[in-house]
Amino acid sequence: MSVSLEDRPRYAAPTRVDVTECRTDRIADRIRSNRVAGGEVHLERRGGRTYLVATPTDGESSRYRVEASRGNG
Repeated sequence: MSVSLEDRPRYAAPTRVDVTECRTDRIADRIRSNRVAGGEVHLERRGGRTYLVATPTDGESSRYRVEASRGNG
């Protein structure tokens, strides 16, 4: 059995994780735990809930990009 680490996200389609109850300083941990390295990441507000949305990209970037959504109040 071999083990390989990929730089690409493991998801083929955009994913949403509910982070409404997650403390702000824990968002980066949630990004890492959902293995979205190499994907576009942003926060999205819908119906009073906050979601961490990860969209896979074709690029080779391994950086995390977190953008605050508009109207966080």
